[in-house]
Amino acid sequence: MILYLASQQHTNLLDFLAEKEDALPVKKMTGNFMLKQFVIYDMRNFSHCTELVLDRIAFGDEDRDFAHAIEEFLTMYNARITVICEGLKESDPLCRALLDAGVGNIVTNVEIRGMQEEIMQSLSGQGMTRYAPKKRKKVGGQGEHYRFMADNVRIAMLSSQSRIGTTTTALGFAAWLGSVGASVAYVERNGGGIIPYLSDAYEMDEEAGGYRLEKMWYGTQTPDAGVHFVLEDYGTGRPDVDEDILLLVCGTKPYEIAHTMKLLEQYETKTAFVLCPFVDVALQDTYVEAFQTDYHKIFFLEYQPDCMNGSSNAKIFKTIIGRYMAGE
Repeated sequence: MILYLASQQHTNLLDFLAEKEDALPVKKMTGNFMLKQFVIYDMRNFSHCTELVLDRIAFGDEDRDFAHAIEEFLTMYNARITVICEGLKESDPLCRALLDAGVGNIVTNVEIRGMQEEIMQSLSGQGMTRYAPKKRKKVGGQGEHYRFMADNVRIAMLSSQSRIGTTTTALGFAAWLGSVGASVAYVERNGGGIIPYLSDAYEMDEEAGGYRLEKMWYGTQTPDAGVHFVLEDYGTGRPDVDEDILLLVCGTKPYEIAHTMKLLEQYETKTAFVLCPFVDVALQDTYVEAFQTDYHKIFFLEYQPDCMNGSSNAKIFKTIIGRYMAGE
């Protein structure tokens, strides 16, 4: 889906896409915005969007703050950004700031038809090729670390049913946390018995009734030593104590929906992130409308082939624990 934040002046600028057979649906919001506030407080409601189109005149941010907010956005979300800024020249400071932020889709034409042609280029598979934006580092990439304001923050991961990737996601989340500087305990609460296999495969060291691999500890009980995060993998089980972060892994196939709805109803008044694996992009908006509520925020997991490497879902993981991050 395309999320379009528009000014009153350009509110109908993307309406022509409705005539295109293969165009993504457009969610339009018209008004006056502050991009930094939108990224922090509102964007998580639209985390399923794959394209974000920003009409520059709809935002009250100074140019520097506008570009900085885009940089922050790109560290947290997967959507590609297009900025509409009529008459902008390559020599203008804002153009350079956008390129440095990683934005290469910059619509500058002053005529409506020309703007729409540039929008089509920006939304194409290769995007606009006129500019050479700075390549952004992937979140959680090699050498990227953060500081955390967290002390035994409990993350509970629950599954709507077995064999839909809950443990793989949990292990990937734990590995990503360790890779960006957090100390983390993965606690197996589902009786799956995978930890001995992991300890053998990765040659882990025994420690405190569990196993240690760099900044990650693996066991079946919460360790005595403090860590930043305790990630508890319950599978289809249910926690008997309150958690700080609740993650619900839910399937979307026809034969999975009944299990998903049962879990969501069970936690309908609990704040939770709902993680859906293996969802076609074309269907994501449908499931957001079906599942998302004031309490439940929907994320669609990318394919994670290695259970001990969560980098493919790094932006989602960073969003989930963002409030505990103190910076790089």
